Amino acid sequence: MGIMSRLIVAALAITTVAYCRPGVGKDRSGDSGDDAESGGAQAAAGHYSLQDFGRLRWIEGNWRGQLPDRSYFYERYHFLNDSTIAMHSFADSTFMRATDSAAITLRGGTVTDAGATAQWVATRLDSSVVDFEPVQRTSGPFSWAPESPGRWTATLRSRDPARPPTVYRMERVGR
Repeated sequence: MGIMSRLIVAALAITTVAYCRPGVGKDRSGDSGDDAESGGAQAAAGHYSLQDFGRLRWIEGNWRGQLPDRSYFYERYHFLNDSTIAMHSFADSTFMRATDSAAITLRGGTVTDAGATAQWVATRLDSSVVDFEPVQRTSGPFSWAPESPGRWTATLRSRDPARPPTVYRMERVGR
């Protein structure tokens, strides 16, 4: 996903996925955050290589997602090197004023998505999806899934099985 009440989108994440909304963006899971302070159960992180991490190249670029109220949020993902992606959320389509940021990194075989107040680890990463599970100060897992070169989805799941997942369609903006 950044993501809702904090991909993304990224979404699909979310990131998540309304990072750019005032007062939003601290919890990219899309959950209410009631249990965010208690931290999540330790997720079983996968073990990944640089080649695996490179499968995330599809996410590089500027993206627009739509919130349930039909307003938009904006995110940029940029590979800084072969093991680090910088994510920034923006207030509007000019991509001029960042409102949130996170880093998606590969360190010691573990892929982590970490912002200022939350962290997730990848439990699955292949050409069709990357699944993230909470590590600390967040409430729910999320997934990113590429659909085409110009579209991907961020799917945010609540810890409450009665709540349906929230899906954000991310569309590429510009080049």
